[in-house]
Amino acid sequence: MNRYSKLYYHYLRRTGLFSFLGSNLTKLGIVIGVFFGLIFLMETYVITLKEIFSFIVTNVDTWAVFLIFTVSESFLGILPPDLFIIWSKELSTHVHVNAWILVAILAALSYAGGLVSFYLGEKIIHVPKIHDWAIRKYGDLFKNLKKWGGFFVVVSALLPVPFSMVMMVCGITGYPIKWAAYLGLFRFVRFFVYAIFLFTLI
Repeated sequence: MNRYSKLYYHYLRRTGLFSFLGSNLTKLGIVIGVFFGLIFLMETYVITLKEIFSFIVTNVDTWAVFLIFTVSESFLGILPPDLFIIWSKELSTHVHVNAWILVAILAALSYAGGLVSFYLGEKIIHVPKIHDWAIRKYGDLFKNLKKWGGFFVVVSALLPVPFSMVMMVCGITGYPIKWAAYLGLFRFVRFFVYAIFLFTLI
């Protein structure tokens, strides 16, 4: 490790990146544990996930689900992508398409949604009221991006940090679109890794 790398490592450690990662990984573990616990109880006493998503696949147009997902990923990321990953597995059995292709489509739409958020962030700069609201509402995201730059973009792509909002903050702050686009590709890693676990549920 050269001198520059050591200095950068100590900077990241001093500014709290590793504590932030540890905290988010802990939260992720808790969320996964609670999620699987709730799924177990629901499937034992109420209804199975397969029945729920089979109903959705049968009664809701595929294009509508993809549209809802894309809108969510482009504006604040209000719906958990994990539910759509589970949906894609059930959809694959109905339309006879490889489930991993559907996961790739979801990942691509999420990535595209991030780029839309970046573009919106660039436009927000010119609307003072919305710009001020974003800074008040998501001040921590602005601070973290300023401290950690690309590392924070990668973290938001992989962990339960609002990816679309981080991309919007990138647009607001003038973060280079080239690097935001490159680092945002980690979104694909997130979808495929999560799918490995979520596909066991249905």
